[in-house]
Amino acid sequence: MSDILKTHHETILENDFIFDYRRGVFWKQKKVLMVTDLHWGKSTFFQKHGIAIPDDVLDSDLDRLKNLMREYDPSTVLILGDLIHHEGSLHDRLVEKIAHFRHAYPFEFILIKGNHDRYTSFPESWGIVEEKKLVIENFSFTHDLVKKENNFQFSGHLHPMMAFKTGLDFIRLPAFIIKEKACLLPAFSVFTGGQSMKLGKKEKAIVVYNDGLEVFENSES
Repeated sequence: MSDILKTHHETILENDFIFDYRRGVFWKQKKVLMVTDLHWGKSTFFQKHGIAIPDDVLDSDLDRLKNLMREYDPSTVLILGDLIHHEGSLHDRLVEKIAHFRHAYPFEFILIKGNHDRYTSFPESWGIVEEKKLVIENFSFTHDLVKKENNFQFSGHLHPMMAFKTGLDFIRLPAFIIKEKACLLPAFSVFTGGQSMKLGKKEKAIVVYNDGLEVFENSES
């Protein structure tokens, strides 16, 4: 039995990126760890509206993020939008929990504000640097995919997924989608839906399943 693929390496514009099964991307040259669509506070927000959601969703996501930070030791954690689900999610317990987390992991946190947190004022204790867009050398970092963009672009928002069908079985799995001039990251939170994607010519999907990755490529020219 072959080993489970935990990471996948891609060279983009002569820079090295590690795609991790825990739904993060690490830019080796700049020591930047990228994630998107964490939607902190979503379970509590749904609970307040009478929908029974487990309390451990945030803890599970935070543990995964901590593991990524410990392993890659980034200089910057770059969040491509939707750090929280709704400004109403900023209840006292969440604010305190994240403040404690940030104290224990004092990496630089940069947030590209998304549609869910565009108008949110974050607590000072979280230590969040807020940007509408970030450009580093030949790379742009946005929440929404910008169609007319000269740089190679990393973005979130769409929660990309790949659909698979075998007989009567049908499943959708989160995926990184690599296009000619863009990379779409899957939602970091496990408590999200997503948009099914179809690969265009020479596009690649790095699919997240259980504790591993599988790479699919459309080799059509």
